[in-house]
Formats: sequence, structure tokens, C-alpha cells
Amino acid sequence: MERNMFTLVNLTKIYKQIKKPQISIWDKLIAKEVTKNTTKFEVQTKSAGRLRAPLVSAREKGVFIEKEAFEVTMYQPGLIKLYTINTAESLLEQHFGQTIYAENQDNIAKKELAESMIELRDISTRTKIWMLLTLLTTGVCPTGDGTAGVKYDKDFKQIALTSNDTFKNPQFDIVKWVEDRQNEIFKSTGIVIDSLVMAPDVVSYFLANEKVKEDQKNVNVNLIQLNQNVQRLDNGMKLVGFIPSLNITVYSYIDWAKEPGEKEETQLLPEKTIVGFKANSFTVYYGALALRPKQGENAQLFVEKEIIRPFYPEASEDNEIQYFSAPLIMPEDAKGYFAAKVLE
Repeated sequence: MERNMFTLVNLTKIYKQIKKPQISIWDKLIAKEVTKNTTKFEVQTKSAGRLRAPLVSAREKGVFIEKEAFEVTMYQPGLIKLYTINTAESLLEQHFGQTIYAENQDNIAKKELAESMIELRDISTRTKIWMLLTLLTTGVCPTGDGTAGVKYDKDFKQIALTSNDTFKNPQFDIVKWVEDRQNEIFKSTGIVIDSLVMAPDVVSYFLANEKVKEDQKNVNVNLIQLNQNVQRLDNGMKLVGFIPSLNITVYSYIDWAKEPGEKEETQLLPEKTIVGFKANSFTVYYGALALRPKQGENAQLFVEKEIIRPFYPEASEDNEIQYFSAPLIMPEDAKGYFAAKVLE
């Protein structure tokens, strides 16, 4: 393990080789990840963007289409910046020759580096999932420290399921309610939602519902089991059922996270929450990163999803490994999904 491997370029290459965890909720929602060549970039967003051309005669001029359903906006994503102590490099600095001791230190250094990379990867992945689920449940993609964000649809509101129309009532027609949401979104956007994800505390209401039970009679249990095996659900996501009349698959999801310094973890998908969407209808855009490869050098622009950089603080004896990423998550259509809350 060479000392000169601890550079921005080399560490980033090593980081890319680390196998990413398979996160079912992320894979279910994200269609693609795109890197941009500037830190601030234009993205064309769509809100209820489905237009139809009226018929005109051959002698008529035609119809000018105003792209009012589309909006081009400049975005600068917030920065995910993490760091951990670079114990691997410190271990290498203790080498005094090719001895058995030095070889053992080399193996230890490799292990320490791998563990540091995995730690950074796991925290960054969880951060992006938090961003995704915040967008799903609030309509806002966070771009700052929790106080800033992008709201693609200014009219987005979480639906409140009150005592009159609640999942808690076994007689309430959940299937019809979901169908209404599906039709509203299709009419507005042309998107057909095919997935429901609910917090675990909502699942019992769903399964106990009379209309759901009636609809489930048409489901082939073997087909559901096969579907679950093919999807390989994991990391807190489970298959709950299928609504055959609407061609909608229902899942539950639970996971937790907390910010550094906080004592309590919070659910990434809040309690009593339901979200509906079309699978793979979100995209992640990564802004370019303007960073100094080394202290004292001029900043360079790196077009990467993620960057790993060594850093040597003047006020500390510890070497650091720093992680940088600037993701922005965007829906295919700002009105192409919904979120609801089951109230007490």
C-alpha cells in the first residue's frame, strides 16, 4: 500500500470500487443518476405537463404551443460533506522498512481505509434516502441544513385522512380512494402510479379493510411470492400485497436515521404515512464539485457524483478523509405522486 495513493483522484477511484448497498426503496424510485458539468445548472421541470394538439384544417397556420407546463430553473444542490479520521495513512507513516511488522501494518492500513470508505458510503447513502423520502412526503427536496429546499410543485400538500375517510375504518373503501388518487394523477400528468409504500403502522389497517380483502380474492398468491423473489426486497422494505384492479403493488418501509449530535433517531418514512408513485419516476442530478485537490492548490472542477479527498488540518494531529457530493433529486412530474397521513 503506497503512501502516494492518498490523493483525491486515487481515493475517489477506490471509493467507486466499493460495492454499493442494494437499497430497495432507492432502486424502486430512482430511474437514473446524472452528473452535471457545472456547480449550478438548469433543469427543466414538468408540472402537470401533458398537452394535446387540436385538429386544424390544412389551410390553417397551426397552433403555437406555449410551454407553460414546463419550467426551467437554475439549481445549485446542497453539499453533502462528511469526514472521518484517516488512520490508514497514519499507520503507513509508521513504516520503517519491509519487515514482518511493516507488512502487518500494511494489511491493517488497508482494512482501516476500507472501513473508513464504507462508513462514508453508508452515511451518504442514508442521507440521500432521507432527501428522497422528504421529497416524497413534503414535496420539498432538501438542499441545505434542513432549512432550505426546492419545492417543485408550490401546491403540493400532504392529504389528511380524517376520521370520516380513514384507513382505520374497515368499511372505508381504500381501493376506491387509491383509484381516485391514481385517476387524478393520470388526468393531470399522464402518469399512472403503480406503487404504494406505507409505514408499518398503516399495514394492519390496509390488510383488515373489507374492500381490500375482496379485491385480494383475485390475487394469485404464488405470483406475489414470485414477484417478491424477483425484486429481492431488503433494507426495511417488504411486500404487503397487490391491488389487481388497479395494478398497484403495495409495500411497507421502515428505517431510521439521526443527524450528528442528535440523541433520537427518526423514521425516514414517518409513522402513519402513505406515498403513491410510479416506479422509477425520479432522477438524481449531481452538481460538479469545485475543490482543491490539495491544500494550497487552486480549486478544480470535478464532474463526479462523489469525491473523496485527503485533508490535513493545521490545528489537529489527525489526518482526515473527506467526502463530497451535491445531489438534487427531481420527480418526472411535480404532480406525479402523492403523500397522505392517517390521522388519529
